[in-house]
Amino acid sequence: MKFLVLILRNMRRQARRSILTILTIAIATLVFAMLVSVPTSMDRIVDRVSKNQRLFVTNRAGPWNIPAKYCLDIKKLAHVKGCAADLDEFMLYRNDSDWIGISAADVELLDLNPLGSAAEAIARFKADKRSVVVGYEAMRRYRWHVGQQIMLRNTWNGHPVSMPFIIQAVVPDETYPNLFLMRRDYLIDTYKTAGVENPDSRASRLIVAVDSPENFGQVARVIDETYRNSDTETRTQTESDFLTSALANVGNIRAIILSLIVVVLLTVLMISGNSMAMTVRDRIPEVALLRTLGFGRWRIAWLLFGEAMILGLIGGAMGALVALALFVNGTDLGSLTNGLALISVTPMVALASFVTAIAVTVLSGTIPVSGALNTPPAIALRKIV
Repeated sequence: MKFLVLILRNMRRQARRSILTILTIAIATLVFAMLVSVPTSMDRIVDRVSKNQRLFVTNRAGPWNIPAKYCLDIKKLAHVKGCAADLDEFMLYRNDSDWIGISAADVELLDLNPLGSAAEAIARFKADKRSVVVGYEAMRRYRWHVGQQIMLRNTWNGHPVSMPFIIQAVVPDETYPNLFLMRRDYLIDTYKTAGVENPDSRASRLIVAVDSPENFGQVARVIDETYRNSDTETRTQTESDFLTSALANVGNIRAIILSLIVVVLLTVLMISGNSMAMTVRDRIPEVALLRTLGFGRWRIAWLLFGEAMILGLIGGAMGALVALALFVNGTDLGSLTNGLALISVTPMVALASFVTAIAVTVLSGTIPVSGALNTPPAIALRKIV
């Protein structure tokens, strides 16, 4: 406790330097936590959907235009509980820059995976073509509420189209927080009105429910083998593999994030190291005096390293707490994660950032402190005279 009091008094001698160092460490810790949360959030997305008993069937040649009629044959396969065609589209909401990603699926999709929706909401979804099921983040962003009627618009084949919708339920699933699920037959009717050619055949993917994860491989092989050498060959993946591929489309995010993390750590190391070097340089006469009075190297090292540790502790705690407060509920980085789950700072990420801040600041003092301890007392004491 006496050492702690002495350390705090030493920090007060250069209060401005200590405060600036703490703020720098806090900002770096905040940035570090945000960067680390990106790959951890992606891993959490994939891990969560790995428990779903669904396969995604897409066009082997690309992500678009798989025939929706394939579902008719797939439903007849062994171990298949159901199949629904899903079509991606974009529509405008309030202005020409406010685009909303639409998922237009067969009504059977909610039977394959209720997405947490209540039975009454599913019944209303099936009864009214205008019904939509919306993710909780989209509801929060636009301040919508269940039962509200909204209007979306677009232009297809030169025909301006407006589509009214009624929000029937909110999806609590964190994997698809931006979901806007509408009925595919409603979109097809609108396509026909706009003169879109063969709208019934269009699908971005087929979603297949399987009775057990043990049968994923067998069902996937049968589907792909069935349509081998056809006009549209298929690629069948588990939902987790499909989302992994979707996230990979934005580039090698992990490598970019890792590079930025290294830059942040090196920056903190240099700034903290420079601060510790100046601090230790001011303490060299004191170190020499303490050694002359019989203090051991480890006690003196603890005195100097303790200052670095307290800087890291205060700065790291500030940065980690701010990161947790700002991003514990997640932030929408739809363009980064293809509109999937939110990027959030978990308590574990905040704790890891806090520990890293302390470790880096202590490490930054290694060279200055070693130099001070290895300076002969006779030479160091000359600076007192």
